[in-house]
Amino acid sequence: MKILQRVIGRNPVYFTSCLIFYILLALYCFVISKSYGFLLINQFHNDPLDYFFILFTNVGNGIFVMALMLVLLLMKKFAWTGQIGMSFLISGLLVQLMKHFSASPRPKIFFGSGTIHCILGVTRTGYSSFPSGHTATIFMLTTLLALYFPGRKPGFIFFATAVLTGYSRVYLAQHFPCDVLAGSLIGMLTSLMVYLLIPLKSFEKKFPKTEWEQQSVKLR
Repeated sequence: MKILQRVIGRNPVYFTSCLIFYILLALYCFVISKSYGFLLINQFHNDPLDYFFILFTNVGNGIFVMALMLVLLLMKKFAWTGQIGMSFLISGLLVQLMKHFSASPRPKIFFGSGTIHCILGVTRTGYSSFPSGHTATIFMLTTLLALYFPGRKPGFIFFATAVLTGYSRVYLAQHFPCDVLAGSLIGMLTSLMVYLLIPLKSFEKKFPKTEWEQQSVKLR
């Protein structure tokens, strides 16, 4: 328990904000019905917001995470890349397993395309609504980044990015609020587990010294 408290203490702004977010969203999902809770959010839309969220939601895309991992590899941040990759893999598997066994219809199927705000070419159909994969991915990523970059400003930026991505999934009629809640919990808990159980040092590569370096050590 002390280890977990120390980890959360690295960025209290981020983790406190997430706790408040979880409580409020859980109450929202519990008090308001699944359908009405979705409609309350989805009804507020306009063209500028459509364009913004169509682009912004891609922050929770797996391609974005893999691109970031590539950048970190080029920067020789092997430990960060390892933890992000491991968390991404585990959270992705959990999300896909839950999607497979829940078979929950997406809003466009649940309501019908004529009754909600949908965006042509963006809003998807099918029975893979629960939980939200994009939300799980962004909370997985921002949780680790909040631990790598402690501080009020980074904590707030990472939290706002995660919440806006989750909101975009409902705005774009891709998911229900309960899908976002489940996805966010999966993402954060997965990252905390990896960060605690597989420390950064476990991913550090020990490169052997070159022959010249070995000889220089002997000369000293």
